[in-house]
Amino acid sequence: MLLNDVLGLLKRTLNCHESLYLWEVFFDRSKWYHYHGAPMLTPPQRNILPQVIEPRRLVNQGVVLTGEIAPELCKRLTESVLEISEPIVANLIFDKEERGRKVVHVNASTTIQVACHRCLEPMSLPLTCDTVLGIVWSEDQAKSLPRDLEPWVVEEEMGDIAALVEEELLLVLPFVIYHPEDQCSAATGYSTNEDIDAGTPRENPFSILEQLKNSGSDN
Repeated sequence: MLLNDVLGLLKRTLNCHESLYLWEVFFDRSKWYHYHGAPMLTPPQRNILPQVIEPRRLVNQGVVLTGEIAPELCKRLTESVLEISEPIVANLIFDKEERGRKVVHVNASTTIQVACHRCLEPMSLPLTCDTVLGIVWSEDQAKSLPRDLEPWVVEEEMGDIAALVEEELLLVLPFVIYHPEDQCSAATGYSTNEDIDAGTPRENPFSILEQLKNSGSDN
């Protein structure tokens, strides 16, 4: 039997085991070595947060929710930007203050595409909110909160955390957005009043006043 036939038979036999031993032939010597196959990589699972939750129960249990908010649940934010280009990642901590007041600590972030108000070209903008809200069940309860604590009014037992996160991100969305000047295609095309008037001799305002007086005296 030829050497290649022997090697083929040996490899077929060894393939039945989890680990494969290969036999390399080097002219006048041989070498055994142990081969481990690379582990199969599985993509990380995305943790999508539920749209509605029970704030009262989560506060009593001290629950922390961490995950993504589905962009399709944030229609107002979607309509306010060109694109939501990164997942909306949120961390919500439900807790009680020392006085027993129910609160939720909201931290959320994403990256959006918006139009520069100067050159009108798209630009990327990180968006992050970090705030603590008092959980109340009526407008009257909201009025009793301290001034430094904004209310989250949950009129029913269930609260919409997608709407909550969206509202907080909208509050930190800048009203006017510009590229940095060194990245803006229109930055060099803007001229100030001083640039426009540079090199043009200005008429002395006192001489204008004198001319008006003289014209008045002539009449």
